[in-house]
Amino acid sequence: MNSSLVSKWSANFDLGMSTIVIPDGCRDLIVKTVGNEKPDWFVSPLFDRAELVLAEDICSYVGFRLSPGIGIKERELLTYIEIKQLEANEVKDIISDFIKVEHSVQEALEGLASELGTVKQISAQLGVSIRTLQRLIFNKTNRTPGYWLQLARIRKAARSLSRDVNLADVAENYGFSDQSHMNREFQRWFRLTPVQLLNTPGVIRQLYDQGYG
Repeated sequence: MNSSLVSKWSANFDLGMSTIVIPDGCRDLIVKTVGNEKPDWFVSPLFDRAELVLAEDICSYVGFRLSPGIGIKERELLTYIEIKQLEANEVKDIISDFIKVEHSVQEALEGLASELGTVKQISAQLGVSIRTLQRLIFNKTNRTPGYWLQLARIRKAARSLSRDVNLADVAENYGFSDQSHMNREFQRWFRLTPVQLLNTPGVIRQLYDQGYG
């Protein structure tokens, strides 16, 4: 598995089944298969909030999760797969030919994920101006540094939850102004309150899958 391929996953759905997909900072190359129909390949977007996926037919998915922040030659990749009529088990060997890793972007994203400071503080740690950091990240990911900073924070805060943890302490530990602020951010990103998240095993499992932050 190349360094830009975070993981491979699969899922099967019966008609009417649904699942919540939470933001993880990654884009995935996915193939959806319905019976004997032609496989449908696509690249998922970056999610800004949790999305409900409803199966409208009996189908299966295979996905290749790509590292946060990498450049994807999406059209060329999908065209190549279609022309060559590649199977899912053949695709992982050619993905690296259609992606571009920029070390400046990776370094910036690592900084935004590892610190709980402000964008200003992190840009100073990286040795660049705020404007340079903003321009770099937005041009390469179509998201602001604030998006990545907040995504890392909310995912870390969510993983720290347990039934024995005081929510006010979690809010303080992860830089929220207070518990109400944290609750609003949970609802914005996950469509769930912290208490609801603790009672949603599928979301908890996703938080521990490989992703950003």
